[in-house]
Amino acid sequence: MQLNGNLIVDRHNRPNTLQPVALRAFFVNDGVYQDPYDISGVTIFKEENNFPPSSVLGSDGLLASSLTSSQIVMHFEASANDAGAALDPTSYVPTDPSCLSGIYRVGTGEYIAVLDGSRNTSGLYTFHGSGTVIPNTASGVSDYIDVWTVQLAAGSDYQSIINNFSLYKDKFFAITEPLLLRTTNKLQNKKIVFGSKVDLKISTEVSLENKSISDAVHNIFKDSVVTSAMVDIKKLNDAPNLGSHITVSSYSDTSALVDVTSDNTIILNWDTNDLKTHSATTAGTMGSLTGPYAAQVRYTVLNQTIVTPLMHFTIV
Repeated sequence: MQLNGNLIVDRHNRPNTLQPVALRAFFVNDGVYQDPYDISGVTIFKEENNFPPSSVLGSDGLLASSLTSSQIVMHFEASANDAGAALDPTSYVPTDPSCLSGIYRVGTGEYIAVLDGSRNTSGLYTFHGSGTVIPNTASGVSDYIDVWTVQLAAGSDYQSIINNFSLYKDKFFAITEPLLLRTTNKLQNKKIVFGSKVDLKISTEVSLENKSISDAVHNIFKDSVVTSAMVDIKKLNDAPNLGSHITVSSYSDTSALVDVTSDNTIILNWDTNDLKTHSATTAGTMGSLTGPYAAQVRYTVLNQTIVTPLMHFTIV
């Protein structure tokens, strides 16, 4: 995934210790994504030193006042200049240390703190009036917990939401023959009602065809290995006065909007209402907004760039 055009690795995609890791949290209320009223901070601990994870909390359910700086391995705050205000994603610049301890709002109910073990960063831990600078020491192979201290609605009590993630070793290995990778893709959405805003989901099966390579190597490719995914969507027409393939969203339009899950499923959130204002619609060259469409995906696996066949679906 990307943040302000910069590649970051989702917590579920086996990040290693030197990659920028997207500690992403989604907030849902009554079945819809919703922004919390305030995010006080995101605090990182080693799981092995705090088991059960609730051991970092006090009797009020918030981070305990007895915590010491040696127990905390990193801390993020929404904004040093405006308490509680999440940062705009366009302000994320990896080369600027001041950007690396913030929390970014990337969509309604969706927030990211970027843990970057490749840079010397620190966060100011201000809970309980401590004002302690916490250098990032979450740089070793281990399991971690991230505690989000949030106020979900105005006037409500703050509460702690505990998630977890792991940092892994780089998967260096040597083999004596080229890897024979085979990928298979399938679009899960076959029929979409016009006016819907849906996740287009393209599953990806990745397999190794080398019989001489050990199961340990095969297992690596069961986790997320798809990178640089992007989706192209076309409207299909059979009327002689219209173009047979009208590009609705190009690869360049979607390259920063695509998510890849830990099982290599490629996701693009697509609002079909955008078809109403598409340039081809206003020019009269789109044809009916309902009817047959096709999605095509381009992505990278190892040293290969994969372009899938057209995967057809219908808008009704």
